[in-house]
Formats: sequence, C-alpha cells, structure tokens
Amino acid sequence: MHPPLPPLGSRALSTLHGGGIVLLPTANLWQVVAHVQQPQAITKLLAACPPSRVNRPELIFSDLETLRQWCPQLHPKLETLLAYHRRPLTLHVPAGRNIPLRLHDQRGEVAVRIAFDSFCYRLCEDLEAPLVACLAIGPDDTELPTRFGRVRSDVLRAADYTVQRRQQEELGTHTTVRVRLGEGEELEFLR
Repeated sequence: MHPPLPPLGSRALSTLHGGGIVLLPTANLWQVVAHVQQPQAITKLLAACPPSRVNRPELIFSDLETLRQWCPQLHPKLETLLAYHRRPLTLHVPAGRNIPLRLHDQRGEVAVRIAFDSFCYRLCEDLEAPLVACLAIGPDDTELPTRFGRVRSDVLRAADYTVQRRQQEELGTHTTVRVRLGEGEELEFLR
C-alpha cells in the first residue's frame, strides 16, 4: 500500500468520489476527468468537453491488470504493444460490461490507456477504477491544451476542482497515438 495522497491530491479524490469533475495534467495534455462509476459526473464531463473527432473520451487505467478486468477481450497483440510502449498510447478495444454505454463507439469499442503520470496513476489506484478523461477543450477547439494557459475559461469554470501542479510546464505537443486491431488482426493506427 502506498502513502496517502498529499492534501491537493486528496481534494481531487474527494471531488471525484462526490461526483465532480477534475481538471488535471496527464502525461501529455491537460484533461478533465470523472469517476467511471459516477454517471452524473460523466454527463457533466461530456457537456464541458464534448466528444469530437479530436476529443474522444477515454478511460485511463492504473495498470494492465485493471485494464484486463474492465476489458476482458483485450487482444494479446494489443496487450504486448501496451506493455512495451514507452509513451502514452490509446487503444480501441472491445468494451467490457461495466463500461458505461455512452463511452462505447459504433463498433462497441472504448478508448483506453495506462496512466503514465504518477498523479493519475495514484488517483486510479485510490478509486480502484479507471478515470473517464477528455481533453480540456471546447466543442470547436483545435488547439491542444499542452499547458494550463491554453485551457479555455468555460472548461476551467466547469471543473469542480483544478489540480495545482505542473501549471507552468509545457506537457506535450500532440495527442496520444491511437491503435485498434483491424481486419486480419493487423494493427491499425488511427492517428
């Protein structure tokens, strides 16, 4: 067992448990997150950061074991790719039965990734569930939230809590690479 989160972290955790949404830095971009088992929080998250071609909701897991529990049909090829990839990677995999339907795409898949940021990892561990995450952008935004100053004011206001870490850093320059298993069990890179 790991030590408790510092005070700022515990506020994020209590916000998520209470059905709120949290703005935080992840491994590569600023995102807004919700507890996967809080339907009203997911509704609020999707209203603040609507799904689009650029902004697809994803689940962030603490580790591969937890991902397997939530998405038991994870193909070994994708599992191997996740295990050896050293940068954030989003997979499109068959959704497990515990994943809310509104996070499924037309193919019955859900976007998933493993936490590369230690704070996200700890939140997932303490929740004992994945985080639902969207990029911290509005409906028509094309500029990625690579640093705190690029997060729109309406997204800031929608968040019930904003994590006060890494706000001066440039986190990354692009979204994660997205991969699914296509026809003939070939890897299909979506972007």
